[in-house]
Amino acid sequence: MKKNKTNSYPVFYKKLRRQLSKKQQYLLKYTLKKYLFKNSKTSKKKFLEIGFGYGENLINLSKKNSDKLIIGCEIYEPGIASAVEKINNEGLKNTFIFKENIFFLLRKLKKNYIDKVFILFPDPWPKKKHFKRRLISNKFLIQVCKILKKKGLIIISTDSENYLKSILKEFFLNKNFLWVDRKTADCYKRPKELIESKYEKKATLKNNKKYFLKFKKMC
Repeated sequence: MKKNKTNSYPVFYKKLRRQLSKKQQYLLKYTLKKYLFKNSKTSKKKFLEIGFGYGENLINLSKKNSDKLIIGCEIYEPGIASAVEKINNEGLKNTFIFKENIFFLLRKLKKNYIDKVFILFPDPWPKKKHFKRRLISNKFLIQVCKILKKKGLIIISTDSENYLKSILKEFFLNKNFLWVDRKTADCYKRPKELIESKYEKKATLKNNKKYFLKFKKMC
């Protein structure tokens, strides 16, 4: 990530673009409008998935939680188009998309607004010189803490052992969160509310260990 000259929060590098098909262009230009997230008042519980990729888990959350508001944040246009198509085809009424930098969204959301946050296989930026681009940082946790309700959960998965250590360090340094599953064995179990996404399948093909973490906001 890099610093925005006019703001104090990070701006994340967009994933490498590929040429969009005519269908994807149509979905982004016309269909997406119906599903853009607007910060409206509602008594429903709210789930936020950050970096939903192609939307597999986002759609799964929506189907299993029809009584809740599901918000997906993603900047990768092919992924957004894929999710929009699925939402539209399934006729889901509880799912909305924010297509900009997550820090823009975190600043827009009200305090204690979100019940659960999902961050599944975020880019680990494995090179040391790129560690500063990683999403989960002290600054990020401060922002997430504001919008997450008391006893709200953050569910994270990764197949990078180096990133795992970094994630745990950031949470341990933040007194607002409690690591729910402290047993090592529990870290290998995918939570029931998640399904195997495209990125998890890639990790499996690479024979990488997959880690699942849950943290609860305590204050």
